[in-house]
Amino acid sequence: MTTPDYETLVKACLGAVLAGARLADHAASALVVQQKGNLRDIVTQTDLDISALLEQRLGATGLPVVSEENASAGDSAPPEFWVVDPIDGTVNFSHGLAQFAVSAGLVEQGECRLGVVCAPRLDELYFTLNTERALLNGRQFTHVHRGLDEALVAASFSAKAPRAAYDMFQQANESMRGCLRTGSAALNVCWAAAGKLQAAYGFEAKLWDVAGALAIASAAGCEVVLRHPSGAMTLDYIVGSRDVVRHLLQIATNNGLWKQT
Repeated sequence: MTTPDYETLVKACLGAVLAGARLADHAASALVVQQKGNLRDIVTQTDLDISALLEQRLGATGLPVVSEENASAGDSAPPEFWVVDPIDGTVNFSHGLAQFAVSAGLVEQGECRLGVVCAPRLDELYFTLNTERALLNGRQFTHVHRGLDEALVAASFSAKAPRAAYDMFQQANESMRGCLRTGSAALNVCWAAAGKLQAAYGFEAKLWDVAGALAIASAAGCEVVLRHPSGAMTLDYIVGSRDVVRHLLQIATNNGLWKQT
C-alpha cells in the first residue's frame, strides 16, 4: 500500500484527534478502570475509548499505530508509524482539570514529522500544516526566542524520578521566572512552541507523550534537543528558546541527567 501524501495524512490526523477530543470533552465520567505502575499511572474508560478510535482512524492510512494503551507495542519502532496518546494528562482529566490533551504524531525514521494536539477544554488545537508551519486554532505561529530573564518553563518527569530531577527542578525554578509541573507533557511542549512558556523539558518520557508536540515545536522554529536513553520509544527532551534550552541542558548535565555522547 502506498503511503498517502503529507496533506492527506494531516487531514486524517486532524479528523482523528478532533473526534477523540470530542469524546473526552463530552465524557459522562472519568472513571478510573486501571492503575498501571503507580498512583499517578492510571487509565480511564475514556482513554480506552479514544485509543480505539485513534487506532481505527489512523490505521486506515495504512501505517501502523502505537498507542499508550497498546500493551503489545514494546520498545521497538517501525520505519514510519503513528504514535498516539488518547489523553495526555489523565490524572488531570480524572480530577476535572482542563489541562489535558488528545495527541497524535507521525514518526518517520526516528523524526517527529507531523503532529496534532488538542486540548478541548482549553479550546486549543495545535497542528503542523507541513514541517515548517505550525498553527494554533488555524493561525500560523512562530516561536519567539527569549532570554533567561523572561523565561517561564515547565518540567515533566516520572513518579520514580531520581533526586537529581527534583534538584534540577529547583535550580530551574530559582534561576528563571519559574518552573512548572502541569501534568501534561504534550501541552508543556505546545505552550513552549507558542511562546506561552519559553521551554519545556522531560526525562524518560514515552514517545507517545510528546511526539505530536515535538513535531509542532520543530515546525514553529524551536530549539529541539533530544536523546534516547533506553530505546526508540523513550526519550529525554529540552525544547524552546535557544538560550533557555542551553541553560537547562547545562543544569541537566551538571546533575548527571544528561550525559553528553
